[in-house]
Amino acid sequence: MTLLAKASPSFKYSYTIGNQAVPPAHGFSGPVSVAVANDGLLYVLCSYYEYVPAWKFVVKCNMDEDYIKHFGSYGEGSGQFTWPNSIAVDSTGNVYVTDEWLNRISVFDGDGNLEKTFGTVGSKDGEWDRPSGIVFDSEDNMLVVDSLNHRIQKFSRNGEFISKFGEFGSGKGQLNTPWGINLDNDGNIYVADWRNDRIQKFSPDGSPILQIGSSGSGHGELTRPSGVAVDSEGYVYVTDWGNDRVQVYDQVGSYVEQFNGDCHGYSKWAEARMASDPEGMSAERAVVTDFTIERVFFQPTTVRIDNEDRILVVDTGRHRIQIYEKQYN
Repeated sequence: MTLLAKASPSFKYSYTIGNQAVPPAHGFSGPVSVAVANDGLLYVLCSYYEYVPAWKFVVKCNMDEDYIKHFGSYGEGSGQFTWPNSIAVDSTGNVYVTDEWLNRISVFDGDGNLEKTFGTVGSKDGEWDRPSGIVFDSEDNMLVVDSLNHRIQKFSRNGEFISKFGEFGSGKGQLNTPWGINLDNDGNIYVADWRNDRIQKFSPDGSPILQIGSSGSGHGELTRPSGVAVDSEGYVYVTDWGNDRVQVYDQVGSYVEQFNGDCHGYSKWAEARMASDPEGMSAERAVVTDFTIERVFFQPTTVRIDNEDRILVVDTGRHRIQIYEKQYN
């Protein structure tokens, strides 16, 4: 892994993808996770409301804000979701979605056609209770956060159990309702230890290495962290869900910076929507004098890094993704 630069970076807002809309309109509805495929395509998992009509679907788009398609719907049938949590893409381009309520993973091809589902509820090896975060390692093995069993399990991409680590507790290496998961370039595993208000770093074999953060709202402190990502230089990004912000740490877990959302202007999809309703939405917005509240994050859930080290923040409560870039002054 590249050593950290001597100067600390800053983080600049770039642009926004998305607005609130449901199929067939172009937009997101309660986005909770995003996967960045090797070809730069994005798969955005949406999970809005638990009552009818509930909207659960995946949007396929790209970083240039081109809307390609959507797939999936609310329900318990094949290709449907009830409580979808996280999304990941393997090396072949297949898309994997965890569903906490149905205790299963649904696998789609890159065009959204269902390939298979698998999962058994329980606490034995290979079983799970409320699967949440999911990520693939360099060997295409699948790491799944087994939230209510307070552990991480490793599977082949076909669903065969390989190994596990973690147990309930607040000590080193222990977990309490973990949520998000990600890897660095060396294969180390980072887990958003949700109810322990920290990030834990593990070696590829599951040995605990480092704890980041503690409970609170000050710099470096966390309240129910939900997602984590690591860039090419080793900076660690955490969606501090309970504090409505993203915090950045260095390789040794020291606080570097935070950003709270700085959306300004409209996404391409929002611009098109406004143009289609000039006497409605546009007129209503014309009388608003302060858009401050609209700029900031509201319950950001997931953070991802693309192959250009751009930072994608899933701004769940605002139905969008805010894009940031790292800079050195």
